[in-house]
Amino acid sequence: RRSDWHSVPLSEIDFSRCRRCSPSYRALPRDYPNPPCSERSKEEAAVLNDVWVSLPVGSEESYTFRHMRKNNEEETLFRCEDMRFEIDMCIDSNATTLQRLVKIYDELQFLSDKEPVTKGSLLIAKKFPEGVGAGGKLFQYTLDGRVLGVIHKHAIRRIYGDDGQEMLDLCYKNPAVAIPIVVNRLRQKDKEFRAAREVLNRKWKEISELNYYKSIDHRGLTWRATDKRATSTRVLVADIKDRAENDGIEGEAALSVRLEKAKEEHGVFYEVTMKDAMKRQMNLKRLPKPTNTLFTPHLSLIYDQNSWAQQDAYRIISFALERSSMNPADKERCYKLWRDFIGPWFELSLSWMQSPAASFTPSPPQEGDTTDNGEDSADEEGSTSEENNVADGKFVKEEILKPTATSEDSNYFSATSHIAYPPDTLVSTAFGEGKIVNYHEKDSEYEVSYPCGSQRVLPDAIFCTLSPVEPSLLTDQLRTNDSEVTERADDHLIIGTQYLYLFFRLHQVLVRRLNIAKDISSRVCKNTELRRHIDRLTYEGDPNEGTIRYEAFLSLVYSLVETGTGLNEEPEGAKFEDRVRYLLGNDSYELATMDKLISHILKHLQHMANDETLQNMVEIYRRHKLAGSFKPSAFREEAALMSEGENMYAFQICNVPKVDQKILYFEYLGCIAEDIEDDEDTERDYNKRGLDDVALEEAEQISKRPRRGA
Repeated sequence: RRSDWHSVPLSEIDFSRCRRCSPSYRALPRDYPNPPCSERSKEEAAVLNDVWVSLPVGSEESYTFRHMRKNNEEETLFRCEDMRFEIDMCIDSNATTLQRLVKIYDELQFLSDKEPVTKGSLLIAKKFPEGVGAGGKLFQYTLDGRVLGVIHKHAIRRIYGDDGQEMLDLCYKNPAVAIPIVVNRLRQKDKEFRAAREVLNRKWKEISELNYYKSIDHRGLTWRATDKRATSTRVLVADIKDRAENDGIEGEAALSVRLEKAKEEHGVFYEVTMKDAMKRQMNLKRLPKPTNTLFTPHLSLIYDQNSWAQQDAYRIISFALERSSMNPADKERCYKLWRDFIGPWFELSLSWMQSPAASFTPSPPQEGDTTDNGEDSADEEGSTSEENNVADGKFVKEEILKPTATSEDSNYFSATSHIAYPPDTLVSTAFGEGKIVNYHEKDSEYEVSYPCGSQRVLPDAIFCTLSPVEPSLLTDQLRTNDSEVTERADDHLIIGTQYLYLFFRLHQVLVRRLNIAKDISSRVCKNTELRRHIDRLTYEGDPNEGTIRYEAFLSLVYSLVETGTGLNEEPEGAKFEDRVRYLLGNDSYELATMDKLISHILKHLQHMANDETLQNMVEIYRRHKLAGSFKPSAFREEAALMSEGENMYAFQICNVPKVDQKILYFEYLGCIAEDIEDDEDTERDYNKRGLDDVALEEAEQISKRPRRGA
C-alpha cells in the first residue's frame, strides 16, 4: 500500500536504482506518495522540492565522524549565543502575536463604537453576561481558528504560564472581552523583554570580549596531550626504528597512526586538506651530505638560527640544572659533560659558557655578624676554636672573620684558605684555557701557560679545572689503519647510546620552539588586528618591540623554571600558557609545554652523565677532535668494542654553508658489538689453525742455535 511508505525510514529505502542528480541527492521512488501540503501557491509549488532527498555518502554518516572539539571559551560563547537567540525569538514571537491581535483589537473597537446603545442591547447584555460577539444585538464577532498560528498560541501560553490554554479558549469563546486583555498583556511583556535584553546585552558583550580570542585557539586545547605523546621515549625510539626498517622513510603503519591522531585533534577534514603535507620528506639535495660509509641517514633535523638559539637553549638548560633538585655530584657531571662534549658539539666556546662567572661580583661583607644566641661576636674573640665549637655542651656556629676588601686585595676567596692547584693542571680562566705552571704563594698568583704565552692570574680568575684528553693506543692504531675522513673539516661525528639520541631529539625541539618564539615576537608587532588582544610592552612603532617581547618570553620561562622546573601541577602550567598567549598570541600554543620539555631534557642529561658507555664514547670523540679530524670507520670499530652490547646510534652534525643553520643526521645502528665479535672469532680461528706451524718453525730455529760452552 502507498500509505505504508510513510512508516519506512529513508535509511531502509534502496536508492541504488533511483535517479541521481548529484553525489548526495537521489530521487524518491516513483510509487512513493507525496507528503500532504495545504494552501501552497503556484509560485511555491514551482520552486519547492518534493522529489529529491539528500543522502550522506561520506564519513559523516559513520560513528567515527568528529567535528573539531570546542574549548571552554568557545562553549561559553555558544551558550551566550543560545541565550541571545532565545530572547530574540521570544521578543519576535511576542511582537508577531501582538501585531496579529492588534488588528483584531482595532476591529473590535470599531464595531463597539458603531453599535448603538439601546434598551434592547442592555437587556441582551444582562441575559447573556458572557457576551455575544461585540457586546450588542447588531454585531456578533467570532474569531477564526486560522488567525492564530502555532507561534502565536505558544507566545500567549508563555506569558500566562499555566493559565495559557484557558486564555486561548476564552479568545475563541469571547474574543470581544479576552483579546483586549491579551493585547495589553503582550504590550507589557514586550517592554519587559526588551529592557531585559538591553541589560543582558551589556553582560554578554563583556563575556564575548573576555573569551573571544581564547576561543579561536583550537590547537592549545589538545596540545598538551599531543606534545606529551610526541616527546615520550617510546614514540621517539619507535620513530627511529621504524625509519631504519624503511630506509629512512616513515612506514605506512606509522603514518596511518599519525594521521588518525591528527584527525582526532583537528577533525575529519584534516585528512583532505593536510594528508599530503604529512608525507613530505626533507629535501637534502642542497644540504651537506653525511658520511656514506656510516649513514643512510634514517633521520635528519635542522637547527635554524643556530648561533643565538643554541646560546639561549644553553642558558635555559643550565639555569634549570642549577635550580633542579638533582644532587650536587650529578650536577657536576652534567656540567662536565657540557664542557667536554655538548658545548664543542654545538660550537659553544668554553669562555662564553663561563662568561657569567667572569662577570661575577662578590657582595660586600656584612657588619654586625652575631652567633645564634644573639650576643655580639666581639665577646668571643679570645676563645679558642674548641671553645667556639662547644660551649656548655651545645654546638654554636663559628664566625669566620673575613679580611676587609681594599683596592690592593679585592679577591673574593681568602688567600690564606686557598688550596693551590698542582702544576700541569688544565684550567679555564677569564683569559681562556691554559695550563698551570706554578703557584706563587707569596703573591697569591698563578702562572698559567696559554698558547700565546704565559701570564700571572689571581685565583679569582680561574673558573674550573679541565680534564685532559686521555691518550689511547687503540685509537691511534685504528686511526692509522683508516684513511677515510669526513668530507668537511668542521663536521662532528659521534656514536652514542639511546640517552644521547633522546637528548638530541628533545634539544632540537627546544631550539625549534625558541625560533618559533622569536619569529612570533617579530610578527605580532606588525599585526594591527592582533595588537588589540595581546599585552602592550612599549610604544607603537618601536623597532625593538620584537626583541623586547622575546626577552619577556624568556623571562616567563625562567620564572617557570624557578618555581619548580616543570614539577608543578597543572594550574602553574595553565598560568604560564595564558601569559604566553597574552604576550605572543594564539600561534604560540607550542610554547605552552616548555616546562615539561625542559624537565625531560634534564632527565636525559642526568642519565647521560651517569652512563659509563656514553662516557667512553665521549672520550673517543675528544681524541678524534684533538687529532683534528674524524675517521668514521675507526670511530665505529672502537665504539663497537666499548658499546657493551647496547643499541647504538650514530650522529653527524654539519654546518649549512652561507646560512646560520646546522643539520644533524641520525642513524640507528643497533647492536654493533656483534659484528666486531664475529670478525674477532674469524681471526681467532685463523690464528688457531696456524699455531702448530708457528710452533714447529720456532722449534727448528731453537735446535739450530749453538749451545753455550760447546
